[in-house]
Amino acid sequence: METAQQRLAQLEQKLSYQPQSGLPTHFRLELELEEFVEKYARQQGGGSTATRPGFTVLILQLGPTFGMVRKTLRASISEWILYQTGCRIAAFLTDRDRVFHTREDEFVLLLPGKKGSSLKEFLQGLHTSLAVPHGFTGFSVSVPVTSGASYFPDHGLNRSELLHHADLAAGAAKDQRKPFVLFKQSIRDTAVERMELQNSILKAIEAPALHQLGEQFRLLYQPKLFVSSLDEGALQISRIEAEALMRWNHPTKGLISPTQFIPIAEESGLIEPLGKWLVYTCAGILEEWSNSGHGDIGLSVNLSPRQFRSSSILQTLETVLSSSETGLNRLTVELTETSLFEDIDSTTRILERFATLGLRISVDDFGSGYSSLSHLHRFPLDEIKVDRLFVEHIRSNKQDRVIVSSLVHMAKDLGFDLIAEGVEDADSLRILFDMGCRGFQGYLLSEALSEAEFLSFHDTIVANDMLIQLPLDSGELLS
Repeated sequence: METAQQRLAQLEQKLSYQPQSGLPTHFRLELELEEFVEKYARQQGGGSTATRPGFTVLILQLGPTFGMVRKTLRASISEWILYQTGCRIAAFLTDRDRVFHTREDEFVLLLPGKKGSSLKEFLQGLHTSLAVPHGFTGFSVSVPVTSGASYFPDHGLNRSELLHHADLAAGAAKDQRKPFVLFKQSIRDTAVERMELQNSILKAIEAPALHQLGEQFRLLYQPKLFVSSLDEGALQISRIEAEALMRWNHPTKGLISPTQFIPIAEESGLIEPLGKWLVYTCAGILEEWSNSGHGDIGLSVNLSPRQFRSSSILQTLETVLSSSETGLNRLTVELTETSLFEDIDSTTRILERFATLGLRISVDDFGSGYSSLSHLHRFPLDEIKVDRLFVEHIRSNKQDRVIVSSLVHMAKDLGFDLIAEGVEDADSLRILFDMGCRGFQGYLLSEALSEAEFLSFHDTIVANDMLIQLPLDSGELLS
């Protein structure tokens, strides 16, 4: 008969080792890291910090490819990748080093004595090994890895500090798209600032009504022009639209860049109330424009991946539709390429519902991800926007020209509008136009404008018989 002591031993065994990799878990990490700290703290004596014995805490995180494999392929594939990853790591370790499999996509290493050049040499070999594709029958899978590290005693004198600082460094490596980052104080300062901004967003949206967000958040409008002809530098405009860009005027920090607050709002879930405010505001603006004689203008809003997948977005759009006299046919929702292809079946169902409501649907930054062009025909799209990275070098990079030309022909065959983003010089616009592109955004035509400035921009073009003149040498539109 099994005794209580045997059951306890079995439970401890289960808690101590990951079944996929056979490596010790976070349960063992906490115990052994505590032992490392106590051991090396006793060895701390005189002399400079550089000569005192210490150890590195290294956190390795598998990239998003692993998550996609785990969701889409059979379990044995992801389990084998984890096992192989553990084996590859173990091959680089000495008898003094320790490795733990703490979360499904995370490994933690304790590396005595490795610092500076010795740590760099170790990481180069380890990352090279982990970058080798995992081979299976008929296919292979590459799983990128990022890592962050802290060092005892420089970056912490106890278990929690060392793990926290290594985790912050790993997060910084992911954000900066670097394979490795060593902790430094500025990383912690950035994390604190992000937390403060998140709290500020919370305070900003605690107002009793959504419209009060307008006290801190406002919109700018980036013109989007459709060109029917280009003759001796004169553009004949067939349609004028705008993309609504959210800006945050913080009460004490001033204007906060969207590149700062949008990722924070996305991570925390606060993007949903912000996105709801954006949709309601843009629907109201379209109605105001219609009443003031500007009913020909279309408006685009960006939906973040989290907002797009939210169960509340359809309810928000249906509420807007029921309360709007002008409908949603002049409102375009822009989705990122990655959110479009994350779950093709789910995406198709959501987009079909969007189309039923009368929305136009656009894919932003197209070409920047790993999309399959063969799936595009499945979606009820109206527009794709070529990523600005392809437009930026289109004059000098033949490969970019070939890619954009292919996208132009594909869009034409599928009946989509094609928009070139980031058009900043006349030569690039001419090249794009000659390829067959007819939609343009960028500083050559106009920077983002306030509502009054945008309507004036629109009215000036209309008054000039829908003609504007391209500049010869300047990046600014000639009036």
